[in-house]
Amino acid sequence: QVSQNELDWFHQDSETQMKKWQQEKKENRENLKALRSAAKKHSDTNERYLKTIDDKEKQYNVCLNTFLETSNKFANEKGKLEELIKKSQDDSQECEKRAVKAEVSVLQTWKETEIWKLKGAMAKAEGNLRMLKALS
Repeated sequence: QVSQNELDWFHQDSETQMKKWQQEKKENRENLKALRSAAKKHSDTNERYLKTIDDKEKQYNVCLNTFLETSNKFANEKGKLEELIKKSQDDSQECEKRAVKAEVSVLQTWKETEIWKLKGAMAKAEGNLRMLKALS
């Protein structure tokens, strides 16, 4: 009878232990299910973020390429404009030199014309003076 009691206690203990283990197993399954759900949510969120990052990186690359193309275009235009400015400055200096030469030429021609007029007036005056001397 003692053995029977011990056996009954042992069965009760093992049943209690079994129920406890089954409860723990159930809780562990629920925890595992919750953890898998959380992991799935985090994985989905991570995928969305990665997709967003890829999209933003593509947009960034498009903008960067547009910027670089525009920058190169403006740099080329700037170079062309600088060349035109230098050429225009050189042309302007050349025109100034020609204008000064033309002005000098005009003044020399005017001077020579005035000298000829004066020489003509002087020759006329000398002619008149000779005429007056001859008459007197």
